[in-house]
Amino acid sequence: MAQTKDPELTAINGHEDQEEDFATLFEASNRADLGSVGTDNKIRGNIVSIGDEWVFIDIGGKSEGAISKEELLNSNREFALKIGDPITAYVIAQRDGDVLLSVKMTQAASEDAMRGAYTSGAPVEGLVTEERKGGYSVTVFGQPAFCPYSQMDRFSGGLPDDYIGKKFFFRITEFSERGRNIVLSRRDALEEERQKKIEELKQTLREGEIVRGVVRKLAPFGAFVDIGGPEGLIPMSELAWSRTESASDVLSVGDEVSVKIMGLDWEKSRIGLSLKQVQDNPWDSVSHRFFESFETTGMVTRLANFGAFVELEPGIEGLVHISNFGMGRRINHPREVLNPGDSVKVRVISVNQEEKRLGLELMRDVEGISSDEEPQEVTEGTVVTGEIQSIKDYGLFINLPSGKTGLLRTAEIADLSVRELRKKYPVGAAITVKVISVDPETKKIALSLKALEETDERNQVQDYLKSGRTKKSFGTFGELLKSKLDKKL
Repeated sequence: MAQTKDPELTAINGHEDQEEDFATLFEASNRADLGSVGTDNKIRGNIVSIGDEWVFIDIGGKSEGAISKEELLNSNREFALKIGDPITAYVIAQRDGDVLLSVKMTQAASEDAMRGAYTSGAPVEGLVTEERKGGYSVTVFGQPAFCPYSQMDRFSGGLPDDYIGKKFFFRITEFSERGRNIVLSRRDALEEERQKKIEELKQTLREGEIVRGVVRKLAPFGAFVDIGGPEGLIPMSELAWSRTESASDVLSVGDEVSVKIMGLDWEKSRIGLSLKQVQDNPWDSVSHRFFESFETTGMVTRLANFGAFVELEPGIEGLVHISNFGMGRRINHPREVLNPGDSVKVRVISVNQEEKRLGLELMRDVEGISSDEEPQEVTEGTVVTGEIQSIKDYGLFINLPSGKTGLLRTAEIADLSVRELRKKYPVGAAITVKVISVDPETKKIALSLKALEETDERNQVQDYLKSGRTKKSFGTFGELLKSKLDKKL
C-alpha cells in the first residue's frame, strides 16, 4: 500500500534542502571570489575596519583582506590612516576564507608566504647577520638567505658596519630548493621606494624651497645629493661663496646638508641645487667690514696679467692691480712680487658692493717692494701709463698707478667700433693716457688719448720750430711746411 506524504514534513524537508543549496552556492561564490583574487597579486582596496592588531580592506566582491596594523605605522610609529583610505598591498596567502595582505612582509606575515613574496615581488624584512664571501648572510622569517654586495645598496662603497646587525627590506630574486636557496636584493627594494618618493615629490617640490639631503657622491664638477628619493647636483660654483677647487674641500660623502632648489627638470631627471644659497652672502654686509683706507691681511689666491687676487675672508676677494705692486716702479707680472698662497698686508682703496669688487693696494712692507718709492699722483694734465681693466660700449676702464680707476671714453680715443676697440686695446694691455679731469667730489678720473696725441704733436712742432730759428731760410719746401705747422699751432 502506498504511503501518503505528510505535507508538513515535506515542506520542512524542502526548506532544509533549499538552505543547503543556498549554503553550497554561497560557499562556491566565496571560493570563486577568493580564486579571482588569488595569491601573488598586487591589489588596491579601501579600509573598512580598524582593529587593535589588524586592518581590514575591501578588495571587491564578498572578500575582505586583512593586513597587520604594524605594517601601516608611519616613521613616528603612529597609525595615521582612517576608514575609507585607499591601500595598495600584496596578496600573500589565503586561509579558511581569509585573504592575508602585506605592504612589506614582516614577521606579521606567515612564513609560508615567502614563495608568494618571490612571485609577487613583495618586499620582505630581513636581518643582516654577517659578512660572507661575495656578500652578506641575511635571516628572513628564520630562514637563511644571501644578498650580494652589489645588491645591498644603491651605491657601492658601504662598509659592513653599515649593515650587519640591522634590519632592512629586500626583494626575493631567487627562490629554489623549497626555500633552501634564497637570494635577496635590497637595491631593487630601495629603487622602487625611490621611484615612489619621486612621484610624490613631483607634486609638491618647488624651485626656491630649502630641503634636507645626504651627499651621495663627489665629482670634479660638483656633488650629488639625495633629497629624499631623487638626486640633485650642486655645481662647483654653488658649493660655497669662496672659490672652491674641489668638492671635497667643502663636503664628504654621507654629510647631511640643507640645500636650495635652484632648478627642476623632471623630464631630463635634472635637479639643480645650491649649498651656498642657504648661507649668508658675505657680500651683503661687506661695506660694514671693509671700507676705504681699512688695512688688513689676506692670502693671495691667484695671479693674472693685470694683478693679484687676495682673499680677505671666505667668499670675499679683492684685486691688487699690477700698477700698485711696485709703488711707482713698473712690474711686468705679479709673479715678480707675489706667489699664490702668500700672506700679504693690504689697504682697501675702493668698495663696490653691487658689483662685488674690492680694490686693494699692497702695503709698503711687502717683500720686494722698496719703501722709498712713492706712488705716482694722478692730477689733471698728468700723463700716466695704466692697464686696461675692462671694455664697455662707452669706453675703457683703466687701472692707474695710484690704485684708482679712470675712464677713457670712446670720444677720447678714435672713431672705432666696440669690436675694433677690443682688438686694438685688449684687456690687460698697457696704455698711456692723459688725465683731462679729476672730479674733487666723486674722485672720478677722465682720461684721453686725443689730448695726449695733441700734446705730443704740439711738443714736436715746438721742438721743430726751435731748431729752425738758427737757420736763415727754410727754402721753398721748408717755408711751405712751416706755414702749415704755424696754421696747426
